[in-house]
Amino acid sequence: MRRGMDSTGLRRSAAALVALMVAVAAVVIGSGPAQAASAAPTGRATGGRASAATVDLSRWMGDMHGYLDNQPLNRIAMPGSHDSGSWSIPADPGLCTSGWSYNVAKLDPRLAASISRAQSGSLTDQLDEGARYLDLRLCFEGGQWRTFHGAPMGGLFFDEASGEAASIKRWIDDHPSEVVIINVSAAVPAGADAKEPLTRLRDLFGSRVATRTELSPTSTYGDFVKAGKNVVLVDSSAALDQPWAWHADSISDRGSYPAGDPSWWEILKAFFNGSPPQPIYDQTLSLNQAALARDPGADAGRFFVLASIVQPDLQIPQLFLIRLLSPFFPASVRDNYLMYLANGLNPQLVTKLRTDWRAAELARNMNIVAIDDLGHRPQSDLQRAVIDINTLPGKAT
Repeated sequence: MRRGMDSTGLRRSAAALVALMVAVAAVVIGSGPAQAASAAPTGRATGGRASAATVDLSRWMGDMHGYLDNQPLNRIAMPGSHDSGSWSIPADPGLCTSGWSYNVAKLDPRLAASISRAQSGSLTDQLDEGARYLDLRLCFEGGQWRTFHGAPMGGLFFDEASGEAASIKRWIDDHPSEVVIINVSAAVPAGADAKEPLTRLRDLFGSRVATRTELSPTSTYGDFVKAGKNVVLVDSSAALDQPWAWHADSISDRGSYPAGDPSWWEILKAFFNGSPPQPIYDQTLSLNQAALARDPGADAGRFFVLASIVQPDLQIPQLFLIRLLSPFFPASVRDNYLMYLANGLNPQLVTKLRTDWRAAELARNMNIVAIDDLGHRPQSDLQRAVIDINTLPGKAT
């Protein structure tokens, strides 16, 4: 082929590539649904029945005790944060070698970080924003405990100078009317002690830790507060058999977790189809509604975590392309892709909580609603929509 033809072809290819970049950027950035405007705040009630629209989220349980005192803890609608400690995962993270996704994450740690960071505020920020359930995942790496998700690691957890454990302890002490469930899982290399984080947290919280021999998920909120027990430590790793370490089977998601393992064909098909996020939002909403409608059966005595989160597996090819064409995408999409997806889902959760899921047969089953990117919503409308379920007739006593 002649040199002139080569240069013409190259110019055409370059122009086509630029056009593709612009088109992909427009599709991805514009594909997330617009956030719904939140309702204006209303006035507060008295007598422990504060309005969910205006209650101080850092103490909403205490301010709304009139609705909650006689409710089993596993019947109270409360916001929770999914992968709570992942907020501190940096753009170029260290990796947990014992994490379940280490072998994949090491191929591209930056891409792994983008789909691992599920929160944007610290653990105490999340508590201040209304979370009463923390999904705390810890990795023992290099002789220290760090928060992590999959494999990408965040900050030190027990470090006295900068670790979050001490700040959570101060928050718990300062908020005795707020009952917090902390679900702890540990990833450790061979020979390390998976019991250590639970034991250290129990020692840190001291007498505030509830024991499963005296209280249970069906004990009332009032029972926990009267006993001075406002921390429930759940041993997700099943490493301990102590009365203060609640068993992993005290929690059920009732099939609401959007776990998936798509085939390569499904991933490729999604890539070439453009794979807009709405199908994965629809999957989450469908699983959530089915879980709420399901008779709890044996789960009636457990905490119920409604996993209102996205499963991003089919979106990984899009994220790879975004990172390849990184100059054309904002950091909010490129480096925080999981939260980008969550911020498309969360307005739809608000709508469901205020409409379809307020139906008596669904609302009565509402307990912990696990959310990605818990904060940074207009007037905290998502948390308030969850909390407001407690004020419905048949839910409140």
